[in-house]
Amino acid sequence: FFKQKTAYEISLGLVGSEMCIRDSVNALSRALVDELNRLCDDVQGETLRMVVITADGENFCAGADLKERAKMNDAEVETFVQYLSDTFQRIADIPIPTLAAINGNCLGGGLELALACDMRIMIDDTFIGMKETSVGVMPGAGGTVRLPRLIGESKAKQWIFSAQSFIPEEALSDGVIDWLVEKDELDDAVQEIFGQIAANAPLAIQAAKRSINEGFGWTVKQALEVEQRAYKSIIASEDRQEGLKAFREKRRPKWKVN
Repeated sequence: FFKQKTAYEISLGLVGSEMCIRDSVNALSRALVDELNRLCDDVQGETLRMVVITADGENFCAGADLKERAKMNDAEVETFVQYLSDTFQRIADIPIPTLAAINGNCLGGGLELALACDMRIMIDDTFIGMKETSVGVMPGAGGTVRLPRLIGESKAKQWIFSAQSFIPEEALSDGVIDWLVEKDELDDAVQEIFGQIAANAPLAIQAAKRSINEGFGWTVKQALEVEQRAYKSIIASEDRQEGLKAFREKRRPKWKVN
């Protein structure tokens, strides 16, 4: 279901990884969720600057594998949905930037997967939406948590309660996705996003992501304390010293990829 390959190379060498979901509709079967967990295991031991999650075929991810789900009893469904939720949280916890390159229809659990990533880019002529309530359930892998935090409570309720399939333009307007491109522009757009991120200090980006993730939803005072802890973690870093040196010498920094 997943194939790992070199995604992008810049002057620093191997700095990216791309995982491609492989299935006709890329439904979230147990086998696919197992592969997503292996993705999380794999990136822990790699020297990477960004993880891109994209798909093969016409669908990014069609959501739950309803045929497989129908064979489960109630207890098995409960266990599996918890496993799915925990898996998406592992993706959200990846310390480097993550990007969902949505190159096909993105529905139900597929949108929850995309929401677990830091950023989302989508091609045109596709559909996106939370479809769970149309089949008698509700989002159970972060949809009712991450979507309101992203686009606001009222708008998220509209998406979840209506179970509509929205066009990418609507998703962009509502803030569900960050970029909208034509299909043949996706690879170049992802590479541009990657280049903008990879030009900056790796440890600083990781610390900033940690500060945002840990401080979000807390009081301003608590979040500021989180920010200070994250900042302190990079004061003695080689990245910071290189940044200051490069500034003095009026050159581009040469970051150490950790």
